[in-house]
Amino acid sequence: MRDRDYTHAIQIDTDKCIGCSHCMQVCPTQAIRIVNGHAGIMPERCVDCGECYRVCPARAIYVKDDGLSVIKHDAYRIALIPSVFIGQFPSEHTASEIMDAVKQIGFDEVLEVEQAVDFMKKEYALIADEIDHSIQPVISSFCPAIVRLIQVHYPSLTEQILQVKAPHDIAALYMRKSRQKAGNIFISYVTPCAAKIVAARAPVGEKVSAIDGAIDMKEVYNMVSKTLMEKKEARLSKQFANMSPDSVNWSLSGTEKQYFRGRSLAIDGMDNAIEFLDRLESGRVTGVDFLEMRACDQGCAGGILCPGNRFLTVERLEQREKKLAYLTEVNKWVKNDLMDYAEELHQVCKTDPVYPRDGLMLDEDLEKALQKMDRIKKLNSYLPGFDCGACGAPTCRSLAEDIVKEKATISHCVFVQRVMEKNYNLSPDQAFHIIEKIWGKDRLKKYQHPNGKTES
Repeated sequence: MRDRDYTHAIQIDTDKCIGCSHCMQVCPTQAIRIVNGHAGIMPERCVDCGECYRVCPARAIYVKDDGLSVIKHDAYRIALIPSVFIGQFPSEHTASEIMDAVKQIGFDEVLEVEQAVDFMKKEYALIADEIDHSIQPVISSFCPAIVRLIQVHYPSLTEQILQVKAPHDIAALYMRKSRQKAGNIFISYVTPCAAKIVAARAPVGEKVSAIDGAIDMKEVYNMVSKTLMEKKEARLSKQFANMSPDSVNWSLSGTEKQYFRGRSLAIDGMDNAIEFLDRLESGRVTGVDFLEMRACDQGCAGGILCPGNRFLTVERLEQREKKLAYLTEVNKWVKNDLMDYAEELHQVCKTDPVYPRDGLMLDEDLEKALQKMDRIKKLNSYLPGFDCGACGAPTCRSLAEDIVKEKATISHCVFVQRVMEKNYNLSPDQAFHIIEKIWGKDRLKKYQHPNGKTES
């Protein structure tokens, strides 16, 4: 579990990267540095939230998924799709019509992940009776980016993370149990974000994921859109209710919290999550029993791999909830086949405890780690505190940590450089070489005269 070989879906194409530092400035865990004119990700700090992906002007940051090509064609192929995928399409297309189009891509069966939510609701009622109420609040484990954020930035809160699998894991386990007669099974998850790709490859709190591969939602969306457009006539698809109506909104902000007893809060957006976790860790928030947290604005509807507008997606899902509520009222009952396996799923739904990332430790020797912390504090007080990013690190504190870890030197700070030059401890040529090492040689060519000399 505590492995330093971290897996990530967020990748940087250095051939496209222009070293603009936009990604470094927005990274919530300060995982990005600029070296040799290109952005680089510190694997022990990255949580695959995708904030860097959103702001990259050169499209140099991309998401590496497993893709359709890895699907084993000699297996029984199952696609798990979240409700937000259905919400990408206009309401004229029914859920069953969209799922049928997904099936035509090359799957034997398609299941909506939110069918597992009815199980989650019952499990939450049991968990509320079992948890240690002295440890508050319980923090939802639904969003893998939030779980990893807590591992990196708020290690003291890791023990408060709910030890239960997310709905897509429960749905995958259900399919494996209920489709055993199909033989070799290959389960793909159509994901709205990069963090869930990583959760499928290297889950936190689990040794192995029940999912075999994760596929970029945009790729599947484009193929399904083409299939729907090629239909010459609109085909009426059967509308049915196989789960409780509000299940479709579980991944949006505000639904999950309704099923945990006591005072519960729903927080979405990475900046909002960090602000609240800061308050929680410092003891400025009390009396909260449950925290529902989503890294993306509006929840998974705002995922970086969702091709549609998040607000329209939310509206469509709310409309779908009303339709399902009507169907449920007409039929007077909801048949969710997954619940036939509730007892078996209960036995395997728990996860192991979540631990802080040990790759962030300054030293395995506690005494040496404390000495390094003291040195970071002293270096940080010596640095100017402008957090300008000219050193290739996002903040002065980050530079101080890099210096202690021997990944940078004090002369990386341009303000310290000026002082060192004034005191004859650093020559102008040496200072120029340091800047080139950070921002790249070609970056400074525009400041040169035609004769090759640098402008003063």
